[in-house]
Amino acid sequence: SLSIELFARKSDLAKLNLGSVDIATRGATLRYGVPFTEFDPVFFGAGYESTKIGLTSFSPLTYVDYVNLFGERTQAILGTIGWSRDSRDNLLVPNRGRYHRLFGEVGTPLLDLQYYRLTYQFQQFLPVTSRFTLAFNGEIGYGAGYSGKEYPVFKNFYAGGIGSVRGYDSGSLGPREVLPDGSLGSSLGGNRRVNFTFEALAPIPGADRTLRGSVFADGGQVWGDNQKATFSDLRYSVGIGLGWVSPIGPLKLSYAYPLRTKPTDRLQRFQFQIGTTF
Repeated sequence: SLSIELFARKSDLAKLNLGSVDIATRGATLRYGVPFTEFDPVFFGAGYESTKIGLTSFSPLTYVDYVNLFGERTQAILGTIGWSRDSRDNLLVPNRGRYHRLFGEVGTPLLDLQYYRLTYQFQQFLPVTSRFTLAFNGEIGYGAGYSGKEYPVFKNFYAGGIGSVRGYDSGSLGPREVLPDGSLGSSLGGNRRVNFTFEALAPIPGADRTLRGSVFADGGQVWGDNQKATFSDLRYSVGIGLGWVSPIGPLKLSYAYPLRTKPTDRLQRFQFQIGTTF
């Protein structure tokens, strides 16, 4: 396969309570896919990205320091490589099978950014009966700079919310900005992430087969470059959810109860999302 992508995306982190920062990225990628076996395609490619960070007087100091060091606009020539194996019986509402995905991204020395970013995802679906399915999803991510360069702050991982640890505000886990008065401000994300989900799924009687209810347990956390990653930092939650592959995209609703919290955690028990699945 051959894919060509041209993109322009803008992120307003203030709307996610992740800091008063605008991040605008434009670029292009060229990617090839080679099926080495029936179930094992390998992807590799190259791309160009130009990223502009817009600051305000309320922006986190981490972003201010990064702009002072590299400027408000950075450019990168990226190399990418990935592998996946998918034996699920259905891409939208799987009941059995396994999925692996390994992906790597490297900022080459040709332009401003020199870093690497690795992610791995594993899913397992086990049918208990003709209607009930047990599911597991786990993800890990790691990023770092090389040749003395810093890891780009806008490439940070985030955790919390649907698709991560439900019951905690979206992207709120992990390091947070320390304000001059000693209080905690915006979430900053980190260069290391782990999250996992155990879920029991069942279709809603009389409804479309893509409409399924669930009982779940989530866990995960994000760590910054200077933090020691320990299991005691993990956050957990349990709850119930509803998922539907609607005409406008995958829709998920959940109500979660956080099991391990600290006074500084931002909680959000009811959550809603359109656009992604597990």
